Amino acid sequence: FSFQDTTTILPPSTPSNQGFTKISSYLSPGATRSNGAVNPNYTSTFVFPNDFAALVPSDTTSESASDDELFQSRPAAGECHVMCFTPHSDLSLPLMTVEDIQTVVKEWMRMSEELKHNLYVQIFENKGAMVGCSNSHPHCQIWSSQFLTYLIDLEDRNQREYFQKHGVSMLIRYLERELAHRSRIVEESEHWVALVPYWAKWPFELLVLPKRHVIRLRDLSADEVVDLSKTMKRYLTRYDNLFECSFPYSMGWHEAPNRLDGSQEGCHDDFSHWQLHAHYYPPLLRSSSVKKHIAGYEMLAQCQRDLTAEDAARRLRECDPEVHFTKKIEDQAKK
Repeated sequence: FSFQDTTTILPPSTPSNQGFTKISSYLSPGATRSNGAVNPNYTSTFVFPNDFAALVPSDTTSESASDDELFQSRPAAGECHVMCFTPHSDLSLPLMTVEDIQTVVKEWMRMSEELKHNLYVQIFENKGAMVGCSNSHPHCQIWSSQFLTYLIDLEDRNQREYFQKHGVSMLIRYLERELAHRSRIVEESEHWVALVPYWAKWPFELLVLPKRHVIRLRDLSADEVVDLSKTMKRYLTRYDNLFECSFPYSMGWHEAPNRLDGSQEGCHDDFSHWQLHAHYYPPLLRSSSVKKHIAGYEMLAQCQRDLTAEDAARRLRECDPEVHFTKKIEDQAKK
């Protein structure tokens, strides 16, 4: 996945550009991408197959499967898509309208449905150069695989074992406990909760959960879509306001694998133990330029927290969820 931006960086003192750049991107409407394909003049979301896909429907490049005890391998087949959130390259989700964010959520739901012939659908967004994003146009990627990925297999087994033992979804029970405790809650609405998880290793990590038992994105109700869009705008605005920058992160939705025939490794008939959720992993630690590094002891032994989950949640709660810092700078410049 390789794109290139053409950027014009205004002075940091420019009110309308604090922490942002004006961008002409290969993902913009009408632009020619590096493989020669020309984007349509889209006015909303735009989804297209990744020009440099890591997964292809029929994997003919990998070696044949091997059960060697030390060198196990399997073919990795699937599909990769790119989804642009908006035609405007200088926006990000917290700067978009709630109505436009709803369009993004509905497109996620549509892709969850459209790609369900694959075993698993992974929707993820890398935002910002600090997490390796190669194009700052607001977009995400959707990789759907004909195999169960390691982390999803782990989440599936852990949730299944808890459900078999307690008769209730693990994340539903966990959310009940967090709502009772409240110290790690960042945002709560009628249908959604965003919190700093008890086990968080990234300083301002978030876990986003629906209050109702929901297995996949495509199962969301119309009211939950509207409420999620409002809630996303609020907690992402808190993110940007924390250090007054376009807050970088890697995020992704985890939903249940799809029901396929039993020949698929890791596939089951019943996924009632699952609960839809999203992970946000932001690297920033103390400012817009100071990031957390996982190295040394953390890389070789065990991760350490730089601040408690409770303190991280408190600091995010103290940030304005409604007025973006760029708006405040613009308003001050007019006085």
